[in-house]
Amino acid sequence: MSAVTISDEQLRQIKESFQKIDVNGDGRLSVTELMKAQQALGLNPTRQETREMVKQVDEDSSGYIEFDEYVALMSERVGGLEYEKIQLESAFRHFDKDHSGKLSRDELRHFLTSNVGEPLTEEEFTDVIKDMDQDGDGMVDLTEFCDMLCHRIST
Repeated sequence: MSAVTISDEQLRQIKESFQKIDVNGDGRLSVTELMKAQQALGLNPTRQETREMVKQVDEDSSGYIEFDEYVALMSERVGGLEYEKIQLESAFRHFDKDHSGKLSRDELRHFLTSNVGEPLTEEEFTDVIKDMDQDGDGMVDLTEFCDMLCHRIST
């Protein structure tokens, strides 16, 4: 993997996204953690597809993606992530049925049930809202939506 120059801000954002995906905080990303992150982005990868993705960037053959491997991967994808952010903004507008600029619980539930591979329990759904709702108003605005799903990585 060739190294791409990234700014300090982009590195900070990559580190932040790594930490959000690294749910158990062990400093490495497992297949399960990566699958859940992809599902949150509306993808529905199989375990085998995710294993293959890990294998492609797992330079030390540990079966995990460590932070340095993640930085190398993300550095090459920063431009692609900006495109994904644009796509997420479009998805946000699609699910914002009342055009209020915020997703209500019902709109967010519709988004999650339309785009996540497995149905969420009420507890999981509440946790997702807590994670996304940074200002505590019970709704998710575009900034919160993008912060959670694309970690505000831009070129």
